Amino acid sequence: MIARPIQVVLRRIAGGCAAGMLLTLLSYRLHFNLSAATSVHLFLVVVIALRWGLFEASVVSILSVACLDYFFTQPLFHFYITDSHDWIALLVFEATALIVSSLSDRVGHHARELERRQVQQQKLYELSQHILLLNREAAVDQQLVDLLRSSLGVKGIALWKAHEMHQWQSGDCDISDDEIRSACLLETNEDDSGTGISKRVLRLGTRPIGSLFLCEHSLDPASIDAASSLAAVAIERARSFSIEANAVAAKQSEQLRSAILDGLAHAFKSPLTTIRASSSGLLAMNTLSGTEEKLVALIDRHAGHLSDLANHLLLTAKLDGGDLKVKREQVDLAQLIERTITGSSHELDGHSIDFQMSSGHNAIFGDGKLLQMALFQVLDNAAKYGRPNSQVAIAIQEEEAELVIRIKNEGSFIPDDEKEKVFQRFYRCSGSVKTISGTGIGLSVVRRIAEAHSGRTWVESDPVNGTTFAIALPRMAKEKA
Repeated sequence: MIARPIQVVLRRIAGGCAAGMLLTLLSYRLHFNLSAATSVHLFLVVVIALRWGLFEASVVSILSVACLDYFFTQPLFHFYITDSHDWIALLVFEATALIVSSLSDRVGHHARELERRQVQQQKLYELSQHILLLNREAAVDQQLVDLLRSSLGVKGIALWKAHEMHQWQSGDCDISDDEIRSACLLETNEDDSGTGISKRVLRLGTRPIGSLFLCEHSLDPASIDAASSLAAVAIERARSFSIEANAVAAKQSEQLRSAILDGLAHAFKSPLTTIRASSSGLLAMNTLSGTEEKLVALIDRHAGHLSDLANHLLLTAKLDGGDLKVKREQVDLAQLIERTITGSSHELDGHSIDFQMSSGHNAIFGDGKLLQMALFQVLDNAAKYGRPNSQVAIAIQEEEAELVIRIKNEGSFIPDDEKEKVFQRFYRCSGSVKTISGTGIGLSVVRRIAEAHSGRTWVESDPVNGTTFAIALPRMAKEKA
């Protein structure tokens, strides 16, 4: 690796010296004076500097001084100078040759550097184009590392993605999972000239999303940084495509499920109405024996529960379809909560209620029936998931722009990672799926009703204090036409 460049330099010096000797003999034969011969040799030195470099030109310039002294200064054919003017001429020639050679070498180096950068920029441009054409149907990550290796002309590439905790490699790059993962976690960016390995942290803004290793390459740090940025963009673009595809699939699945549930709910409504009308009629006749009356009352109660469930399904389908009409009117939240508590006496069986209202104005503009349905659902959940015979606390709090209804029970707990999921339709907390019956529909309806009123919902929970569901409604909302 080292011997070959030395041999090339020695050949160049030998060729330059031979050319210098040849020009000296020609100049002598043509009876050039010292000034003319100096110009010829200076031209040779400049050509060598532009073609080969400063070192070769410097060696040839020293040989040229010796030739000029031997053939063109008095006494001739001696390495001795008697005239001081000749001394000055040769010294000026050598200084000029070195300066011009240095400048020529810089120009040549700059031109080569510019050409190299243009080549690297062209590679990066082609890389960006190919990234846009990656096949979204196949594994993007392996495509990316193969593309980086071929486009940048490196021996090996190793890529680690923080989101998936996985490494992809292409070519010869023996990097362990621990090493490439540590580079991301420690945010290590470095270029090791000894091993020829460059490490870069892939970022999306300021957030690390992975790390990239380049093995045995000739790229400058700026090009490596640019390639790393392109790799980060490609990773995030692929992730966005995946999220988009999953969202589309989920939306289609949700639409299909909503359509099925809507159809089932409508199909259940008619027979449930008939069953409930019949059971209510039998109870109203007051001709049943005690056992018969209890059985019919049980049928009536559960038929009512099924009817409410069907109403929930129909309401959810309307909310999803965007065709729910909110009939706004002035609603006193305190009175609405009291009516909901009275109507929930069966569901709250065994649970005492502590209702605290604010002393201010508790009225908003909203749909009383929808809001009562949301409050009923939260109260039902509070009683169902709370500790038996525990207290359910209800409070209305006045905020600057909202009225916040808080309903708190004792004994239940929702982990932090499930606090948002409980508002998704059909989702149920992992700790209650097998112990408490339910459909996972109610809280999704609560959130959609709140959002239909330009409000919001959230949950606060810890193992000691229990769980609080909050519904915030705009207190300054005006009636809409």
